[in-house]
Formats: sequence, C-alpha cells, structure tokens
Amino acid sequence: MSITATNATTRRYIRWLTALVGALIVTTLSTITALDSEILALAPTDRELPLGKIKTIEQTFTITRPDLVGIAFPIRSDVQSAADLYIPLHLRYADGSPDDLVSERLLVQAAVDGVITVRFAPITGAHDSRIPTATLKLILNIPELQPDTGPIFTARENHQTQESLTLDGRILPNRTLVVTPIYQRRWADSLWPISAMARGKPGLLGWPPLYALLAYTYLLTLGVGIANLRRAFLCRNS
Repeated sequence: MSITATNATTRRYIRWLTALVGALIVTTLSTITALDSEILALAPTDRELPLGKIKTIEQTFTITRPDLVGIAFPIRSDVQSAADLYIPLHLRYADGSPDDLVSERLLVQAAVDGVITVRFAPITGAHDSRIPTATLKLILNIPELQPDTGPIFTARENHQTQESLTLDGRILPNRTLVVTPIYQRRWADSLWPISAMARGKPGLLGWPPLYALLAYTYLLTLGVGIANLRRAFLCRNS
C-alpha cells in the first residue's frame, strides 16, 4: 500500500472517530437536566394553618411549564407532635379521570430547612393537547391530631388566579396553600426543543437525545456534502 493510500485511510479513520466522539458529546449534553424552583418567602398577610383537627386539604394549581417533577411546602413543626408523622398526598388532574398521577406519603421529619419536598416522574400539562387540563388538584389527607396542634402549613392571600384552597370541603376565598412547583429543565432545549419533540411518543421516539443526534447527523452530512462539492469544484478548476 502506498504512503498516499495509507494517509488517506488514516484521515478517514480520524474523521469517523471525530464524528463518533461528537455524537457521544451531543448525547451526553442532551441528557443534562437541572431543576427550577423558587421557594416563596413568607409574606405579612400569610396565615398559619395548623393541621390539627383538619382532615383534608385540597389545593388546585396550574402547570405553567412542561415537566413538573416535584412540589415543596414550607412547614413548621414541633418535633414531638410530628414524630413519625406521615401525611398521605395525592396529585391528579382537576378535571377528567379521578386516577392519581402521584400517590406518596410525606414524612414531616424529612423537612429540610423548614421545607418538605416530594419528587415524582415528570408530569406535563402546559400547552399539551393530549391531556384534559393543565390544572392539577393536590389532596392531603391529614392524620388525626389534637386541635391547633401538629405541623403548620401556610395559606396566602391570592386575588390573581382561579386557584382555590379547600379545607374539609369548605372553600377559603382568595386563599391558596403556599406550594412551590419544581420543574425539570433540559439544557439542550435552549438550543433545540428535543423534550417537546419526544414528549408522548413511544419507545425510542420518546428519548429526547435521539432528536439531538438526528440534528447532529443532519448537520454532519450537510457539512460533508458541502466539503465534497467544494473539493470537486477545486479539482475541476485545477
């Protein structure tokens, strides 16, 4: 084999290796996610909500972005009254099927810095025609406690939205439970909406990095085609 043929083969291997490394980098970057949430600071008009004597809390809230992956509650508790206290939590669509999207138990003692958090698989509701509504209903079933005892949640004045807070079937007008939604954000979505493209699709089509790889393959093929055309043009004019 001539030196020229050997060099051509080496260059070909290098190009394939570079393309493979590029594909691995694109796949890795498109799997990186971050969490977005803002724990709301307490306001002067907030009202304490002791859980003692309350049996059920219901709160509606609207998903404003795709991929809701958790919710957090500010909570204040007395260690003795909250020892080993679990609060069953249910999350479902406010309209449509009554089936739970999330069914968990909150351990009050698991609160960190006065905030108790529950995480779950992504729920998508914003601007998605495949679901009945973007409004969710949060239901907390409170264990039996003495009146005005136990952990304390926070209710806030809210005149801006249609969200509602219900205690034991009684609606509290213009009040909402202080709840912080936690959303998952994929880094690559700022360049290409791969999460939206994959959402709701079965199997491999529901894997967001696939669409990043397809875009990478398209750009790579386009680049190779342009390089070949340029080479052919130079050879013709040489």
